Amino acid sequence: MDLPDHDSVLAGGSSEVSRLVAQADLMVWVLDPQKYADAAVHSRYLVPMAGHSSVIAVTLNQADLLAPEQVADCVSDLRRLLDAEGLHDARVVVTSATTGAGVSDLRKVLTDTVIARQAAMQRIGADVDVLAARFAPYAGEASPRELAGGQDGEPVPALPAASADALAQAFAQAAGVSGVGKTLQSARELRAVDYVGWPVTWLADRALRRDPVRKARLGTLWDELRGVSADSIGAQQAEINNAINVVAEEAGHDLPASWQASVRNAARSRAHDVPAALGAAITESLPAQNSVAPWWRAVAAWQGLLLGVAAVCVAWLLAIIVVGVFDASAHASPLLRDASLLPWVILLVAAILLLGWLTASGCMALVARDADAEREQAEQKMHAAIAGVAQQMVLTPVERELAEFARFQNELAVARGLALPDRSMAAWPELSAAGTAATAGYEAARYAGP
Repeated sequence: MDLPDHDSVLAGGSSEVSRLVAQADLMVWVLDPQKYADAAVHSRYLVPMAGHSSVIAVTLNQADLLAPEQVADCVSDLRRLLDAEGLHDARVVVTSATTGAGVSDLRKVLTDTVIARQAAMQRIGADVDVLAARFAPYAGEASPRELAGGQDGEPVPALPAASADALAQAFAQAAGVSGVGKTLQSARELRAVDYVGWPVTWLADRALRRDPVRKARLGTLWDELRGVSADSIGAQQAEINNAINVVAEEAGHDLPASWQASVRNAARSRAHDVPAALGAAITESLPAQNSVAPWWRAVAAWQGLLLGVAAVCVAWLLAIIVVGVFDASAHASPLLRDASLLPWVILLVAAILLLGWLTASGCMALVARDADAEREQAEQKMHAAIAGVAQQMVLTPVERELAEFARFQNELAVARGLALPDRSMAAWPELSAAGTAATAGYEAARYAGP
């Protein structure tokens, strides 16, 4: 390329020279007898390039203007300047563009340079081909885009949603989410019985059945529920391992054997941490405490009032029997001495007991509905948290390994000359083809695996 004058008066001429010099494979400096010793050329360009003198050629043009002995003197002086500047390997060619003298010698310099350059590229290309062939068995038959199932520029997708959902469901089953939800619902209903239940009924139930759960404090039961969920042994390691193996097989079934093993190792890399993480996820999803709804206390007060009235009525009934029937006191109130009130008092006691039982039944139905809704909400939170654990500890490492395989395929395709890398000539115009191929071959070697 014929460079613009380095001392041009046009703005940008000097910077253009500097840019092109940095990219040249062979620099041919065309000088003339009048300016061959120009200090600007020597100090600005030739001296800094002393370390690259083997790829520098200096042409002394306009030799037809000089006598033969003057040509020899100029060549000698130019050689002296170059040697003094450290450019001992720079070749000097004498030419005349007018007469054509020495042009064939300059052409030979250019031809030899091109041939040597092509030979080096062919040698590097052959080395890269041999290296790439070693890694071809690790790339499989599907192209990276076929594997990704997308268009150029699209990222490698995650695993199918069905695989992620199946893994989360398997983790939830291994952690006993359904059992925890039912236990939560039972604990809430047992807690509510102490407030909205009819005291007569649950006192009789406790006295007759002696429920061992009732002997334990419900607060302790709630703490035990949270403690069991947080314990790493709450989730079954065998079920977790089986679910992880299924995902690993689905993700790697189209990959070469070495990459299948790599995907399996990635999927299992944190398998031993999964049970504890599932327990923590379940514990965080449970309500903060076994709280009491405000309306429970109001119902408890109403039930206490009914029980108090029923007790008064029973005492009245006994008083009528003692005073009215057996005439134990002649000076007692008519309400106590009138035996005809006995059926009405009995009816009133029965009505109060029935009202308390109906109140308890209706309230327990509401409690059961609320507890069921709370169980569903808690299970939804637990499933969401468990899905996050599955994504973080299993799916993300697998997706990272699949992305690494796709990158390996792309880099190997570049090394084999089947594709251009993302950082190709368009992005780095100063890279030669051989340099790009060598870089691609090196990166393919990095990601080939064992």
